[in-house]
Formats: sequence, structure tokens, C-alpha cells
Amino acid sequence: MVRVLLEEALLWVISAIVNLILFSLLTVAFIVRVQEVPEIYPLKVQIKQIEVKEEPKPKSVVKAQAVAKRTEAPPKPKAKVAKKRQAGATLTTAHEKGDVKVPVQEEEDVSVLAELQKKIESRLKERKKEKPKKEVGTLSAVVTAKEVKIRGGTRKIIYTPPPPELVTTEFPSSVRIRIWVSPEGKVIRAILIRRSGNVNIDSALLSYVRKIRFEKVEYAEVQIGEIAFSFRGG
Repeated sequence: MVRVLLEEALLWVISAIVNLILFSLLTVAFIVRVQEVPEIYPLKVQIKQIEVKEEPKPKSVVKAQAVAKRTEAPPKPKAKVAKKRQAGATLTTAHEKGDVKVPVQEEEDVSVLAELQKKIESRLKERKKEKPKKEVGTLSAVVTAKEVKIRGGTRKIIYTPPPPELVTTEFPSSVRIRIWVSPEGKVIRAILIRRSGNVNIDSALLSYVRKIRFEKVEYAEVQIGEIAFSFRGG
């Protein structure tokens, strides 16, 4: 009994050191990730209205047309008048259609806010994808003389050790063990939550649980779960 208490005390000390190291690492990683997000500054935009001045009506065109109607000009002046009339016609028709339109060149969208927003959205999507599950879940295990069947949980088990040899004169009660699983799939910590009443059975199940291997995960997060053992004859 003293040995079990010493083992549990040692496990508590090791777990406290491991948790302190993990907490410091996670804190440093969180600070680095927060510093990576760029600050967004508001842009000041000033909109000015440009007034377009109307062009004055060409008085010379009106006079040229009046002179052309009243008198007949010699051949050479007619050519000049025709040229003036063509120029006047273009001006008057352009003026009658409305105000002169100033061509506006479309500027390319090089907004800093738009680029920052895209980067932030992409990083948020990546963080959502990488968000870890903090629980392994509750697993149920049925122990017989030949095998141990484990079911349930949110993380796949890739290896189970051989069944432990349990020797007892009385049928043991159910056992519950809480486990901590590393990203590599190893059980780094295991403690008894409910005992069977037999110290040898409890220690054998603790040793068995520590040898179980789960599938690996990409994120650096220690998951917590529980395994409930029940016993059957045969």
C-alpha cells in the first residue's frame, strides 16, 4: 500500500512538472501567433467633386452660317466656309448632345485593408482546421481471462498489450482509470478514479493502460480520457 502511495505521489510530481512545461510552451506559442497578426489601421479617404465647366457656344459658327445664307461667296471662300461649317457642325452637335464627358480611368484595387482581410480570413480558416479535440472520450473495456476488449472514445487505438494476469479470490468490482495521451499517442499519465478493492488488480491495470498506443495527431495538444474496466468470467 505504501508503494502504491509513493508511486501515485511520484506520478503527481511528474505530471505537475510536465503540465508546467506544456503550459509555458503553449503560452510562448500563443504569444508568437498573436504577434504575427498584423495591426489594421484605418485609411483616411477624401472625396472631392470635380466641377466640369461648360464650353461656350461658338459664336463664329453662327455668324458663318448667317453670312452663307445671305450672300453667295466665290468658289475659294466657299471651300473655307465649308470647312468652317463642318467644324461648326461637329461642335454644335457635340454641344447639343450634352456636356462634355471627362474620361475616368478605373484605378486598380490595391487596398491594403482588402489584402489584410484576406490574410486574416485565411489564417482563421487554418486555425479552425487545426483546432484540436481536448478529450479522448470515455472508453469501455471488458476484461476476461483471454482478452481485453476496448470500445468507444474519439481517438483510434492502434496497439493494445497482452491481457494482464489477474489473480484474485473474489470477483473484483469495476475500475475507472483517467489517462493523459500525448500527440504521439503514448499514455503519459494514468491515475485510478475508482478502485477494484484489490491492490494487485489495480496496479496490473495501470501497467496495462500505460502500454496502450493511440494514433498520432498533428497538433501539440495533450488529450484527457477515461477507461472503465468491467470483469467477466471465462
